[in-house]
Amino acid sequence: MMSSTTYRDENGQYEFDFSSCSVCQYHSLARKTTVLSDVDFVITAQDEVIFFEYKNAAVDGAVNPDAFQRKLNTEEFYRKTAKKFYSSLFLHWACRENETDLPIVYILLIEHPEVDARVRKMLRSRIYRQLPVELQQEEAIKRKLLQKFEVLNLYEWQSSYPGFKTVAVS
Repeated sequence: MMSSTTYRDENGQYEFDFSSCSVCQYHSLARKTTVLSDVDFVITAQDEVIFFEYKNAAVDGAVNPDAFQRKLNTEEFYRKTAKKFYSSLFLHWACRENETDLPIVYILLIEHPEVDARVRKMLRSRIYRQLPVELQQEEAIKRKLLQKFEVLNLYEWQSSYPGFKTVAVS
């Protein structure tokens, strides 16, 4: 399910330009079942596939930032974030994408005034345990399931992935 290569966040504050890549969105497919929950974008870059989930409650007029802060400290948030990876991986492979087995990276980009480096590290640790890191060590597993998982803020995202322009919408 290829989509436009420019994405505006749900608060209408930032726009991400993925025009140099192939981008898939699986929202419509995921909604056809009651068990699937997908990431915002699956971006196929030259040397990796990025599963990209974006949460932003750090802007004026953000949709319920206090509820978001409370949600970050729940097992349900960790499970749902992991589920988005598994569902997106399933849909991406079912649609015959990543046939060349590029490494898969899962990026959770979070912007919130109280989500600092310490909180991002804790989130990474809690979610990481629910991802297929140990599973891919099994001999029966023939494909690399996940190269790395990162929880980043916008500055870290721009530093790590400068090829993807992220601009504030005026």
